[in-house]
Amino acid sequence: MRQDNRMNVHSRLRLWTHLPAALAASLMLGLATPCGAMAQNTSARITVKGGTLEQAMSQIEHQCNMTFLLSTDNINTKQHVNSSLKDVPLKDALAKMLAGTGISYSFSGNQIVLARHQQAAARQQQQPKGSIIKGRVLDSTGEPIIGASVFVKGTKTGAVTDIDGNYQLTASPNATLVVSYIGFKDMEVKAADAANITLRENTESLGEVVVVGYGTQKKANLTGAVSSVKMDDVLGNRPLSTVNEALQGAVPGLQVTGTSGVPGEGMSFNVRGVNSINSGSPLVLVDNVEMDINMLDPNDIESVTVLKDAASSAIYGARAAFGVILVTTKKGEESAFHINYSNNFSFSRAANIPRKATPLQTVQAYKDQGCVDYRTGQDVDTWLKLLNEYNADPSKYPGGYTEVNGLRYNLAETDLYADMMETGFKQTHNVSLSGGNKKVNYRIGLGVVDQDGILYSDKDSFRRYNMSSYVKADMTSWLTAELDVKYARSNSAMPYTNAPYGIWGAAVAFPSYFPTGDMDINGEVLPVNTPRNFIALAGQRDHIKNDTRIFGKITLKPIKHLQVIGEYTFNYKSSEKTLFDKKFEYAHGDQFRKEQSVSNSKFTHTQDNTDYNAINFYANYSRSIADHDFTVMAGFNQESNDYRYNTAYRTDMINEELPSLSQATGAYYANDDYSRYTVRGLFYRLTYAYKGKYLFENNGRYDGSSKFPKKNRFGFFPSVSAGWRVSEENFMEWSRKVVSNLKLRMSWGNIGNQNISAYAYIPGMESIRANWVVGDEKVTTLQKPKLVSNTFTWEKVSTLDFGIDLGLFNNRLNMVFDWYNRQTKGMLAPGMQLPGVLGAAAPLQNTADLESNGWELSLNWNDRIGKVNYRLGMNLYDSRTKITKYNNETGLIGSGTYRKGMYLGEIWGYVTDRLYQASDFDDNGKLKEGMPRVEGYTPNPGDVLYKDQDGNGIINEGTLTTSDPGDRTIIGNSTRRYQYGINGGVDWNGFSLSFILQGVGKRDLWLMNELTYPIYDPWSTLYSNQIDYWTPERTDAFYPRLYKESAGNTKANTLTQTRYLLNGAYLTIKNITLTYALPRTWLKHIGLSRAAVFVSGENLCTFDHLPKGVDAERVVTSDYGSRGFTYPYMRQFSFGVNVTL
Repeated sequence: MRQDNRMNVHSRLRLWTHLPAALAASLMLGLATPCGAMAQNTSARITVKGGTLEQAMSQIEHQCNMTFLLSTDNINTKQHVNSSLKDVPLKDALAKMLAGTGISYSFSGNQIVLARHQQAAARQQQQPKGSIIKGRVLDSTGEPIIGASVFVKGTKTGAVTDIDGNYQLTASPNATLVVSYIGFKDMEVKAADAANITLRENTESLGEVVVVGYGTQKKANLTGAVSSVKMDDVLGNRPLSTVNEALQGAVPGLQVTGTSGVPGEGMSFNVRGVNSINSGSPLVLVDNVEMDINMLDPNDIESVTVLKDAASSAIYGARAAFGVILVTTKKGEESAFHINYSNNFSFSRAANIPRKATPLQTVQAYKDQGCVDYRTGQDVDTWLKLLNEYNADPSKYPGGYTEVNGLRYNLAETDLYADMMETGFKQTHNVSLSGGNKKVNYRIGLGVVDQDGILYSDKDSFRRYNMSSYVKADMTSWLTAELDVKYARSNSAMPYTNAPYGIWGAAVAFPSYFPTGDMDINGEVLPVNTPRNFIALAGQRDHIKNDTRIFGKITLKPIKHLQVIGEYTFNYKSSEKTLFDKKFEYAHGDQFRKEQSVSNSKFTHTQDNTDYNAINFYANYSRSIADHDFTVMAGFNQESNDYRYNTAYRTDMINEELPSLSQATGAYYANDDYSRYTVRGLFYRLTYAYKGKYLFENNGRYDGSSKFPKKNRFGFFPSVSAGWRVSEENFMEWSRKVVSNLKLRMSWGNIGNQNISAYAYIPGMESIRANWVVGDEKVTTLQKPKLVSNTFTWEKVSTLDFGIDLGLFNNRLNMVFDWYNRQTKGMLAPGMQLPGVLGAAAPLQNTADLESNGWELSLNWNDRIGKVNYRLGMNLYDSRTKITKYNNETGLIGSGTYRKGMYLGEIWGYVTDRLYQASDFDDNGKLKEGMPRVEGYTPNPGDVLYKDQDGNGIINEGTLTTSDPGDRTIIGNSTRRYQYGINGGVDWNGFSLSFILQGVGKRDLWLMNELTYPIYDPWSTLYSNQIDYWTPERTDAFYPRLYKESAGNTKANTLTQTRYLLNGAYLTIKNITLTYALPRTWLKHIGLSRAAVFVSGENLCTFDHLPKGVDAERVVTSDYGSRGFTYPYMRQFSFGVNVTL
């Protein structure tokens, strides 16, 4: 229910009226209590032993079948009350307990309602009887609020709204009613005008609890750089099957990227840019322990918290160098039995497909290349004439081709991308069952994802099945046990072939006149080698993953204020891959000959599994003394990871339709791998707050990792942070109407990085198969041993962070800003330069440093106009990383090299001047004096003219050093700059419209492939965005002249340069969703408490500066897929329902 989400009641304060009373009564797990079964037995005798109001209420709830309801969130449950009572009637106990607190009580059914009252009003007589006042309490969307309290001001007369939001009480029509509900602002209204009361949400969020390392903290008390999102807020009703997709653009400083749109394909995380030149990713913890986040059902997740600075993540020590992502899954709660069912049906098409030039434009390009005859003999001029005839009257050549002098001329335009793709379909179903009482609560979740991809076959698919079960039981008043079991299984399939070009290479390289279907080759009808036929003929790649996790937790409360917690996790992950490269025959549609995919079919079987064990044991002591609040937490953590891998393959299948290792005749090949590492650490956290406005926190961890040599395995990683809630100071009294919250934060911390192989300090020689054959088999050889160092240790990452949290206009507007400086010391890199004749690279040592500077900003506005609620949020962040130390005495530059002072992502290239024109050459065609040229090439009109940076008349790369870079300079940077996310929504009368935008403000990309350059190589084709190339008649073209078979000066024209450097900035409309929640007055008659229907669109549109088919969101690799293109992202349209019983 909407109201449930807005509640912010302490975990021990329960509100049974959130659900239909009949359902709650019939499905509650009954427990015997001293009070007996009657909820109205208000004369029952109660024993309460000292403490706070919260503790007293808890003791009463455990002795009686009644629950407390706070009529307003302005009740301090931490205050001490007169609660040393023994065997006292309930009414007397409440009266004595609340005496002098300014709190009154009343009974409503099986609830004890607590409300604030003025001392003078408390002494007044009960207001005399008046008229019967009836009314209804609603939220801003028109939905009834269940459990709202309605009191006659200055009296104890009151009522609580029922499931339909209705109330009834006796009062004078002139009386003032005070209406309150947790999560909403109190409202006063004259009784005569109280037929329909609409409460306004309280946007105050400082009391929100945020998950941090080994615990939780109030948002108001945070001093580190922490961002948290509710999964239901970012997921909503979107057609997503992985958590990663839902987090794109949702958290400032969190970058989520992918390389492919393959169904079920995971994405990668990055927190605050690059931390190390060595690969690494954030530590992802699910309920405090590691787990593959891609195997989780997003619907099972409660919240995701990102720990971004060292102060907040230092408690995880060696594993936290790249940031920490804490995933909290949904648990059971004390409530009546619920069943929630949701589904999502989505249809998908490729979001961004390249568009090829027409056959006429393509053949014209052949002529402009200087081709007289095409490589298969066709006369280009004849071909152009035939194409013009066909375009004028296609019926003249009904087959789409003709033959002249025994040569086939293809004329009809085909679309190989459309031919190989269809509309994909995905359906997801999720069911959860939850409930519980004061002693036991539980939740069971079941989820299914069934997706057929966009390739034209049933070989492109993804299936995942999720099961989660959670139970929590209060065994005694001091012992609580929890058990959480999760299981996930996924199966993904994709067609696979090693045939020339491959599936995606064929789609990219073959021209727009390439025939489809079948072709007759010397009387034999064979399928043409189109992508669609390759998909149908190819073998299959299957990947099955299983993930089983058992999590147990024991919480002890041996004494007041102290909790002792023990956790154990066992996680078993297995993966099985089979890959069949099938042998089949086909007709080459451009060469008009019979070909074979591979010389020998090949079947590969791979298995790996991981055993993960984790133990956490920690204690937490919290105490408040007058204006001083402090918490001490300390614990022990140990995690071990055992990984096993083996693979085998054989060639020459006996039966191509039944591939397996046993059904092959070729030689066996097998390989395996094993690794084990353990991390062990002691950790602590100290927090202190004075008057709730001066905040201090100290975290630390003493960590050890088996990945390092014995003498260097342990390290201590501390952090400190402080905060000042300026808005709570007396001198800020004047600004209270505007400034709701103002907090300054500062933090510093030092953490380690253990992201290296498990045996980096042990020399070894690996046996491999050589590339030569003896006796029909490849020879087994030994690789050269690597040089190792036994003195290297942790990379250390220290972060300094300054932040400000600002809330304005009763926190309707919230802003968070952070600036940080991060320094990584002792990165592992070759410690020296060794002569090449040694035959081995230098051993890794702690010899390199880097520094990152960045900032993050998030803004959120929530408000209401009449019955319309609206919200708008955005986040923006940026960072740059520079090498401050590296062993590169010669200053080498280029891919894969580092040097002191370089910014990561640098793109070195040439500055383009223009294209050579005929006027740059004399009458004999010789380049005029003073005109530079690329070394080793003789330019022609239409070639690229580069600026001669060193003035020697020759364009070259010098010695590839900073002291002699030749004519190259830094022309761009591939780092994503000014990343942002924008989200918003509007709610009105049950309708909810939401949107999510995401993008990058600045990025340079160097991509030189089939999609970015006309006829990039002899085997590629022309695209519609590439027809503006130089010809003698088109001298102001963007692209240079074309050469036959892409030879000549093509290589000189495609050097890394400014002219063809791409602008990678983009804005994507990620999602728009429209939801309608059916009125509860309709639903109560069929036993439903909530039902909603929705429609949604995902990846709707992208605005960028890139050639069609190049996706700005993907991680750019060296070849950008296969010949410049691979499985595209999908645009999805979905609909579904969400129902709660």
